[in-house]
Amino acid sequence: MLAEARTFNDPQQHAGSIHGWRQVYDQLGRGCLTSELRQLSADRFQVFQEVLDKRVVQRGYAPKGRLCAAMSLGPAPVVQGQQVGTHSVVLLRDGEEFVLHAPEGTHFFAFNIDAVRFAKLAAFELSNEQLKRLKTTSQLSVDDALLLRIRQRIHPLFCHLVEQSEAVSPAAEKMLEDELLNAFLDLFSNATDEVRCRRGNVTVSAYLVKRCQELIDASGDTPLSILDLCEHLRVSRRTLQNSFQAVTGMRPVEYLRNLRLNAVRRRLNSTSACSQNVGEIAVAMGFFHLSHFAGHYRELFGESPSETLRATR
Repeated sequence: MLAEARTFNDPQQHAGSIHGWRQVYDQLGRGCLTSELRQLSADRFQVFQEVLDKRVVQRGYAPKGRLCAAMSLGPAPVVQGQQVGTHSVVLLRDGEEFVLHAPEGTHFFAFNIDAVRFAKLAAFELSNEQLKRLKTTSQLSVDDALLLRIRQRIHPLFCHLVEQSEAVSPAAEKMLEDELLNAFLDLFSNATDEVRCRRGNVTVSAYLVKRCQELIDASGDTPLSILDLCEHLRVSRRTLQNSFQAVTGMRPVEYLRNLRLNAVRRRLNSTSACSQNVGEIAVAMGFFHLSHFAGHYRELFGESPSETLRATR
């Protein structure tokens, strides 16, 4: 079993350290990021807690064969086009693709379990309507008191086992797995209807932001302009502007530039200085004014491109 507590100054190192998740974290908030990760991963379950002090967009795929739940203990993020309140639980299933816009100060407590084992237990306990939620719902709305009880049952045991690290006994591991299974049963037994979008256009806005990211990714080394995106999506500049502001808190030009700056940083981390210099990587990512690029990079990450850690070879 993996048990660890770590801190990071790089969003992708943080993302890649969460066991079993295929994901990319792009930093959007300015300055040197500081994040914390505590995780416990076993064969049939996982618990982790993450705190990030900068705005980040997280995108990728949940672990296969797992039913995943997450609670927000800080500012409300936007997940799958819906805002997440303190009384809501986000659900992901079996390798499901996700996009999560995490504001500054995001604090998540998340856990997942073996989906097949839970389905067998759920069949004995949940009603047909509750079983339907198990397969289709992206968020559960649950009484605050229940969420507090679940955290009080799981969190202290989780923290204790992380501190124990390699000395975790099979009995303690089983105890935590049982608590997680009970927590999922309680959530689905007591949930109300699926949480509806609190702001009427957030779902549409989140879809437009996601499509912009997909179009940018598919464009390779040829950056798309805002006008290109409007043409592809058949929306006005104002619609695109309002959508990005609602979901990401920034203008589309700044948001998309920050995604490219994150791509530069990942390329710098994965290549040696002798194979590609900073200027070559910047130009490949669509930054043709290198002085402007260096200024934007320093503003976002709190360091110059030449100060970013490079691969040794």
